[in-house]
Amino acid sequence: MLTEYQSSTPINKGKVLLDFYTTTCGPCRAMHPVLEEIANEYKDLMVCKVDVLQNPDISQQFGVMSVPTVVLMVDSKVQEISNGFPGKSALKSLVRKHVGAPAS
Repeated sequence: MLTEYQSSTPINKGKVLLDFYTTTCGPCRAMHPVLEEIANEYKDLMVCKVDVLQNPDISQQFGVMSVPTVVLMVDSKVQEISNGFPGKSALKSLVRKHVGAPAS
């Protein structure tokens, strides 16, 4: 599931991938289709886009200094933080490393 972050979004349970972005960021826009693909492949992973300009509090909470930044969490524990768009295969590899293979 790919969703836009709101203050009521439950990010403290389960498997969550936070994508910190801005609408004017080229690499952020390039990463969007890959995030959609990951969200479709991993039904038990919430992929949540966080506009850093609209949500400065959560951006500060995770120490986001540049975009894109991806934070992968399992049961509210940060597993990995990645800055920049590493490419499709590297991003999918990061998810597989912490979440496992997508369900068939």
